[in-house]
Amino acid sequence: MQVLTVLSMANFWKIVNDVIKEADIVLEVVDARCISESRNKEIEFKVQKAGKKLLIVLNKADLVEKESALKNAPKNSVLVSAKGRMGTTILKKKILELSRGEPVRIGVVGYPNTGKSSVINSLAGRSKASTSPQSGYTKGLQYVRAGKIKLIDTPGVIPFKEGDDFKQALIGAKDFNRVKEPDIIAMKLIESRGDEILQIYDVKKGNKEADEILEEIAFKKNHLIRGGKPDLEKVSRRIIMDWQRGVKP
Repeated sequence: MQVLTVLSMANFWKIVNDVIKEADIVLEVVDARCISESRNKEIEFKVQKAGKKLLIVLNKADLVEKESALKNAPKNSVLVSAKGRMGTTILKKKILELSRGEPVRIGVVGYPNTGKSSVINSLAGRSKASTSPQSGYTKGLQYVRAGKIKLIDTPGVIPFKEGDDFKQALIGAKDFNRVKEPDIIAMKLIESRGDEILQIYDVKKGNKEADEILEEIAFKKNHLIRGGKPDLEKVSRRIIMDWQRGVKP
């Protein structure tokens, strides 16, 4: 079993269990572009077993079509863009509805790079939780107050039982610099998220295969090696990086 090691797995699960125990409501922050892949069913089960309320925050909504995201949205979810300050008021209202206006403790969980700290800052209205586009940036618990709401930020360190490199790259849990075989991951991204990738680089699909599209992007971005040939590793890491950081067309 592969583990993203910002903390040991034992320490991670201790933190998760402590946060669930302390919190009145748990916010699970997921990537609105890949909802099912970025949900953590193990944590959701623990929340349910503890009898706590779960609210799923579909973050990065500025990178998806709203109607499509809402169509695939799970129960008890709110669509937001912490970066664009969209949906924050609705999220705060939902939290206060669940807490019936009383002071409430909110545990914020989720995979690395889904934007947990950014969601906290958008709720607080100021930058209190440190953020970074690099996965695994939060190293320990952070507490932030937003009026009657006390937010608990947790490190995004999740064990992947399936050891799926593509999933880890897709949801940003593994930083683009650490991805093995980036060309294979980039081609899978092109195959599974083709419309979004093609728009970012202004490439027309036509009858081209993923490897041909990868080469075309390399030429467009001047990622070349000696002899004018495409630098597939460099362009692949570029594509993965742009996806993880939410680069728009």
